[in-house]
Amino acid sequence: MKHAKTNISFVIGVLLFVVSLSSCSRRIVHGRPYRWDAFVLPQLSFTNTPVAEIVSRINAEVAKASKGTVTQAVYLDAGSANIVIHCTDDSLKPEMERLVEKFRNGESNWIGIGAAGYETFRCSMTFMSGHSLHCTFTELSDWAQLDYNEKPDGIHLRRDSIRLECRSYKVTPDLVQMAEDLRQKNKVRADCDPVASAFIEVTGSYSWSISIPTSSSGMISEYRCDSVFKYIPEKSVLLVIETPETQLSAARFLREKGFIGN
Repeated sequence: MKHAKTNISFVIGVLLFVVSLSSCSRRIVHGRPYRWDAFVLPQLSFTNTPVAEIVSRINAEVAKASKGTVTQAVYLDAGSANIVIHCTDDSLKPEMERLVEKFRNGESNWIGIGAAGYETFRCSMTFMSGHSLHCTFTELSDWAQLDYNEKPDGIHLRRDSIRLECRSYKVTPDLVQMAEDLRQKNKVRADCDPVASAFIEVTGSYSWSISIPTSSSGMISEYRCDSVFKYIPEKSVLLVIETPETQLSAARFLREKGFIGN
């Protein structure tokens, strides 16, 4: 009888050990407290694959692993940025509208070549089995320069930035002189008006360039100054497309240095 009890204890111990191993194998490393991150996916490798295709594949694997109870873990917003024109001089509005149109035309080209910040950007990376989707998609969003946000219904990726403004700046002779100094020193950015280049120097504006992939692991910056800046010398006005936050800080820096008027 004692021998039988020992065997039963041994069997129970083995079963508990197996259950423990099974439980460990299903534990998500750095898991998030949401159902969309509760399933172990197989290791997945992607080579030079558009972000949109990666998202689609991951959602399919989550649906499979969850037996259809979770059909979407990652949401990708591919909508164009909303560009608001702030015009205090009606005579400038046609020029501002033309600049916005030029930006939109450029955007079509950037999407076509898979520029960073868009869903067509191509990535090469491996999703490790048993790891949180948070781990891999934060890495992907950094590399692809997409906005990342977690919500109870899933990970939300979107173009960065989704809000832009077109504003006008009445520049002073001091900024024009700074622009001339940059020109004489051959420090004007490529394909950029000297006044716009001076604006970048002072404000730290960043929308004048965009990252273009050159390989599975490399990128170069392509200038797009003529899509976000327009200098009108006869009015001493610089038109700028930027994020609302950058516009606000730019106006403050320029005013403090006496580079813009009211």
